[in-house]
Amino acid sequence: METLKRDRSPLGDGLALLVCGALAGVLTAAAAFPLFATGGIFAGDSIEAFESLPTELTQSALPQTSYVYASDGETLITSFYEENRREVSLDDVDPVMIDALLAAEDSKFYEHNGVDWAGIARAALANQSGGDSQGASTLTMQFVRNTLIYSASTIDEVIEASEDTYDRKLREARFAMAVEDTMSKEDILQGYLNVIYLGNQAYGIHAGAYTYFNKPPSDLELHEAATLAALPKFPSYADGLLDGEGDDANIIERRNWVLGRMAELGTISESEADEAADQPLGFDPRPERNECVDVTKNSWGFFCDYFKSWWGDQEAFGETERDRLSLLKRGGFRIVTSLDPDLQNAATEEIQDRIDNDDERALGSVTITPGTGHIRAMAVNRVFSLDQSDNGPRSDGEDGLSNYPNTTIPLLSGNNQVHGFPSGSTMKMFTMLAALEEGWPLRTTLPSPQRYTSSYPADSSLDSACGSQIEPGVSHWCPSNDGGYASGSPLDMWGMFGKSSNTGFVQLQEMIGTEKAVEMAERLGLTFYNDSGVDANRDNLDRYGVFTLGMGDTTTPLDMAEAYATVAAGGNHCEPLPVTQIIGADGTEWAEAAAPDCEQVIDEDIALAAASAAHCPVYYGADGTRCVGGTAREADGFDHPIIGKTGTADSDRSYWFIGSTSAATTATFVGDPDNSANDNLASGFHDQVRSTGVDILERAAEGLDNHGWDSPPGSVVNGENLVSIPGIGCEDPDSARSKIAGAGFDATIASGRYDSDCPEGQAFSTSVTGSAPSGAPIQILVSNGSDYEEPDEDDDEDDEDDDGGGGPGNTVPPSPGSRDD
Repeated sequence: METLKRDRSPLGDGLALLVCGALAGVLTAAAAFPLFATGGIFAGDSIEAFESLPTELTQSALPQTSYVYASDGETLITSFYEENRREVSLDDVDPVMIDALLAAEDSKFYEHNGVDWAGIARAALANQSGGDSQGASTLTMQFVRNTLIYSASTIDEVIEASEDTYDRKLREARFAMAVEDTMSKEDILQGYLNVIYLGNQAYGIHAGAYTYFNKPPSDLELHEAATLAALPKFPSYADGLLDGEGDDANIIERRNWVLGRMAELGTISESEADEAADQPLGFDPRPERNECVDVTKNSWGFFCDYFKSWWGDQEAFGETERDRLSLLKRGGFRIVTSLDPDLQNAATEEIQDRIDNDDERALGSVTITPGTGHIRAMAVNRVFSLDQSDNGPRSDGEDGLSNYPNTTIPLLSGNNQVHGFPSGSTMKMFTMLAALEEGWPLRTTLPSPQRYTSSYPADSSLDSACGSQIEPGVSHWCPSNDGGYASGSPLDMWGMFGKSSNTGFVQLQEMIGTEKAVEMAERLGLTFYNDSGVDANRDNLDRYGVFTLGMGDTTTPLDMAEAYATVAAGGNHCEPLPVTQIIGADGTEWAEAAAPDCEQVIDEDIALAAASAAHCPVYYGADGTRCVGGTAREADGFDHPIIGKTGTADSDRSYWFIGSTSAATTATFVGDPDNSANDNLASGFHDQVRSTGVDILERAAEGLDNHGWDSPPGSVVNGENLVSIPGIGCEDPDSARSKIAGAGFDATIASGRYDSDCPEGQAFSTSVTGSAPSGAPIQILVSNGSDYEEPDEDDDEDDEDDDGGGGPGNTVPPSPGSRDD
């Protein structure tokens, strides 16, 4: 704010300006300022009262439009404003506009000292004689009035600044004289040009020039300038005209009057005035976009909505969300976002080629940049619109509006109410990362049976329950592989991730503990809301076995792209970022607010190891990988080094493909926003999701430095400082636990009982055999006696069963799964 202070007494100015003589002065005072003629108040008292009026005029910052552009800095996405205004300097306005405005509003602007006393006298005489009511506000007084309105903090102050009373005019005159003492004529004129209202939500000459003629005020022609000069007093004359409606007679008459006044004043010739008066209005309005439902292309609405949400979360823009959004709508920012319009349009086309907007299935994709978090595309087969009156029926049978084809639900980014879609096997990445971080090497080999008896509990009535009961009504959870693709020979991490072995990853999760896998997912950017599986099991995550298979949690494509981009960036996690540059109205760059927010959250060697395994699902045989098979055959032959993962949610409720080069990460999904439990929704649509994701990633990677990844070091491939796990053979569980703990492991006795040929109640093996990182959690398995046979008296005593010494990372049977097939 700028405070305009009184430098000297206005008494001399007031007296000097009473050029109409004593009689005119009395008439002026009586007509315009009744205070001067109030009983008992003489001229000296009136002057003293006038001099005592306030002179400090506080100029509040005018609300200005913020413009939001795509990554090229030229393509307008939308704008945000409370009042459509952009402040300009006087140098940015064609002189013909200034001449037209002064002719219409204040032809003696450069002659008076804020108050046109002669004009007031004429107005007073005309008003007293019963003629047409006349005003006498100078351009300076109008500037003062608008400034008082904008600086008002209460509705009463607004009324006081705008009511049609002589008291208001007296205050304006007093302020105007003080303003003229402290501001140049050019500054006053510039302030006026930026504050005036010109109808059709256009505030200031910049907005007016674009709203009516789609050009800057520096390019206005004579007839256009005269049209705009006609509007400060009569903004309603333009109502409806931009839509081809209404009567243009009033505005043409007023425009031609302005042209006549300009000719009278000699700023244009009579012939120029006549020629301009013959011109049509020639309106060529620029669409004034506001908010995300009014973006340049509808498919950009979901990105715009995320940008607005992001802005509202940034403390740099204010203390509260309301303050931050108010700043966006008033601050006059130039904002360059990370949205790549070509990629966004290409992604939208890829999606719409495969599925219509009015399908209950949402097919969507998000692309971000590893190492910065910049969001380049957010596309989905939906129309971003508030009008959902003709939407289709909800798939869950509930009353209310569905999400297709029109919605503003943040399907791609989520929020506290929208939690995304079942995540499926994409969650295996976090279990693998946690295991690698705990010291389990890539060559760790686990059985991959068709069905595995885990240590996790399950309701005995479920099809996924099997084995002995852990407690009444609770049996072991027994996950299965999808078909026979991943079943058979033991698999190392390359094979488990490439073939997406459910039974192998459940064992891996048992080895590290669910809590570590969950913590890894959150570290890389996933958010678990309070009705999700993780949050519902926070108190006892080690009983929550389904995490690694993505059966209990939902997530968003933005979260998944963020997480996998962290791996692609060598463990450098970056918060999703929708902007690249923010420039304030005064030209100051808000560099810190637009800077990537990144942190190294996992060791680079761990990320390289995960990337090595993640080559396998997408058929990319990089050096050092030991891939067998893959679940995303559409990526075979991709033009750049690539990592990725597919994911099928339980009962085919959703399907995912996540792919990444070192320069672009894309997460693509199909799911039902209305009903995450919609069984078989993705059935038969897996190929389309993968091909959509691969094609979008191909477009996203074009022209970028997709340099690939280094091979992981031997320490994470083969392990280091691994410790042999002592063998267990038909012995007391407490004794076995002591033996394992004594070798340097975190030993516990597993809940439940497992099939074995040892007597019931005896320990017979460990959850992991061979060798393991020192301190790793190792469970002692206790027999249920199912295969135990009483020895014949003549038989020699069995040799002790020693399962140790299987080599670094070798965790081949015996294991629970190998005894339940």
